[in-house]
Amino acid sequence: MTSRRTVVVTGANSGIGYQTALYFARAGAHVEMACRNMAKADQAARAIREEVPDASTTTLPLDVSELRSVHEFARLFDEQVGELDVLINNAGVAALPLARNSVGHELQFATNHLGGFALTGALLPYFAKDRKGRIVNLGSLAHRFGKLDLDDLNWQTARYDHWKAYANSKVAVLSHALELNRRLRKAGSNVSALAAHPGFANTEMNQKSELLRPKTAFKRWYTKHMAKVIPSAALAARSVIRAATADDVRGGEYIGPSGLFELGGSPGKARVNPLAADIQLAARLWAASETLADVRYLSAHDPRA
Repeated sequence: MTSRRTVVVTGANSGIGYQTALYFARAGAHVEMACRNMAKADQAARAIREEVPDASTTTLPLDVSELRSVHEFARLFDEQVGELDVLINNAGVAALPLARNSVGHELQFATNHLGGFALTGALLPYFAKDRKGRIVNLGSLAHRFGKLDLDDLNWQTARYDHWKAYANSKVAVLSHALELNRRLRKAGSNVSALAAHPGFANTEMNQKSELLRPKTAFKRWYTKHMAKVIPSAALAARSVIRAATADDVRGGEYIGPSGLFELGGSPGKARVNPLAADIQLAARLWAASETLADVRYLSAHDPRA
């Protein structure tokens, strides 16, 4: 057993995930960078080691939109690492045209919620028993406008709307974090779960989203100049880092920028959509997620509960 903390950051090759991984590398933790694109992951790991020569970073393939990839990641993690202190469920997508993963789940819901839900269950047994652990889910300001239709989580019947799908997936992300913390407390675990959102940030995900890309010359000009004042990924990552490390935060909290409309500023308590805080809805979402992800943990179906 090592005294060095081990941190898993999904989507760690760019943006907020990269800045979070860099922070933990500077702090002396071993950082497992879990990424879909391994070429970019290895490049990001090299960049961290250039800045932090004694950094302990390794990379493992993970596409959180595909449940088979989540299970394979857990197998490799068991073989190569085996112990965990912090899990950052950072990987996500935004405002995608309608698309589905290999088993038919709507891609934003699959990536932003189901993948993190399944990964959390797969990695829970590896949290160090003698140290306090943390799980942080990445939320979004957009969750305030989301809803949860438990009868149509995969947009099989409703007319698809890319922004609504994104907002709904982030309600699920926050609901999962809050319900996860309640279940961990009930189980007597030393692991706490919470969520954080970055505010509005100039990240690669925003820059590369097909539907977010400006289509007119004026919008391109506006976007270029707004990028000069929009918080960088490094600044936006502060809420995530605080949620993962600060002694004065508690499980079940939601951390976000404290500035105007929570767009930027120092990390503080963030507003929660009442749907995400609904305990009965959370229990129903948990059960639905277990079925869709084919994973069971911290529930009546789980012998560890």
